[in-house]
Amino acid sequence: MRTESSLLTLVLAVFHLSGGVEAVVTGSQWCNQYMCVTGKHDSSANVDTWTLDPPRGRNIPRNNFGWIAIGFGSTMAHTPMVITWPNSDGSITLSQRAANSNVMPTVVSNPPRRASLVTSSSFSDSTTTSITFTIPSMSNTANSTNIIWAYSTTNPRSSAVNANIVQHLASGNTRLSLLSPLASNITTPTPHGGSGSSDNTGSGEAGTSGSTSKKTLVAHVAVGAVAAMAVLPSGILIPRVARGLSTGRWWFPAHAAVNGLIGFALVTAAFGIAVANFDGGFNSSHRKLGLTLFILTVAQTLLGLFVHFYQRPHRLQTASGRGPTNFLHITLGVVIVGIGFGTVWKGIDEEWGLYSGTGRPNVGWKVGWGLIVAIVAILYLGGYYLLPRQLRNERQAQQWASKIGQPDPSTSISSGNYGISKSYSPPPPPPPPCTLPRHPQLPDGGYVPPPPPAHPMTATRRLPPPLPTSPHRPGEYEMDTR
Repeated sequence: MRTESSLLTLVLAVFHLSGGVEAVVTGSQWCNQYMCVTGKHDSSANVDTWTLDPPRGRNIPRNNFGWIAIGFGSTMAHTPMVITWPNSDGSITLSQRAANSNVMPTVVSNPPRRASLVTSSSFSDSTTTSITFTIPSMSNTANSTNIIWAYSTTNPRSSAVNANIVQHLASGNTRLSLLSPLASNITTPTPHGGSGSSDNTGSGEAGTSGSTSKKTLVAHVAVGAVAAMAVLPSGILIPRVARGLSTGRWWFPAHAAVNGLIGFALVTAAFGIAVANFDGGFNSSHRKLGLTLFILTVAQTLLGLFVHFYQRPHRLQTASGRGPTNFLHITLGVVIVGIGFGTVWKGIDEEWGLYSGTGRPNVGWKVGWGLIVAIVAILYLGGYYLLPRQLRNERQAQQWASKIGQPDPSTSISSGNYGISKSYSPPPPPPPPCTLPRHPQLPDGGYVPPPPPAHPMTATRRLPPPLPTSPHRPGEYEMDTR
């Protein structure tokens, strides 16, 4: 029995020395101005190790350290998070949480993957702080792993895992290459402010992708904000105000160009940038509103083409030529502008801090948003003050058209068809036929035309007698030779 046990031990030792159980550790590191995140993947143990440190070149002592967190996903909603912070006694709290939206996450008592603090590698003293934990690897570990991160300078002041935490100072998302070969050019903090190199660190793709993501974010924000806060509101203000001030239709080309061309193109571009570059689908209010805005903008553009160019006269039209589709076009335009305002607000409140890495924008951005919304609302409602004048101009145009028997010019001034429709007021009826005099002596009332009047010359003219003919030349007048 002892011989068999020794033989088994010898076989296992040979197998181990031959590399059969050699551990393969890969991973990478990502840093910004707030923190460094190092992720390592042990394929043999199927365990991931994460280290959260201050940014390179900085030490954050325990008294100045708030809380730090990462989550395994691309957005805050429904993403498993690990939030950690040091306590006054030097201990470290690790809390696994989740949230349904961009609110304070709550504790998850039974997370799908339970994290464990590595006390031998975690510390917080008067010089700096470093926190390391392990968590089981995901079943489909990929080379590019999405994570979200957050950092706050306010400590919860409690070691309880369910302690209240204040909103983060900065947050964002990035990607780490957990399957990349490890490099030796990354250092991690050690107690008492030192730093040591670790052969279990590596270079990741997040540094480059972070710069690209920032440019993409700025492009998306710029295009979407111009569309929702300037172009689309201008598209509904132009017809609302111009029709009350002018009887011409100069405003229609401007309205078509602003909304049908520029606005549609900008909304499509902002939506395309977001879909192509931001993961997570439509799992936030901002993204859902953006999807709704895009769909309604496409529908509004098609409806506008129908109303302005293809609609034919029908019995449901008003006297000015407007039908149900015209009023739907107007109402949908106002709804789209409102959804655009909401999309921008949610982008400021939810997404900017998550992706920019600079935290939520200051209050000035929200104040500016409110000023623009107020100005647009005042101008649009003020346009209805001119509605009686618009209707009066349309009635005058209709009366003028009915008098001359021409197409109603109101259809080219302020109707929903903007002069494209062929509907017009019918011409006046022809005059009644002339009534001829009746003969008074005929019982059946028949008509006997009177005799034609005598010519004034033939009534008094007398013809001279004929001249005698010549005896020698019959038929000729006789000439007097005397």
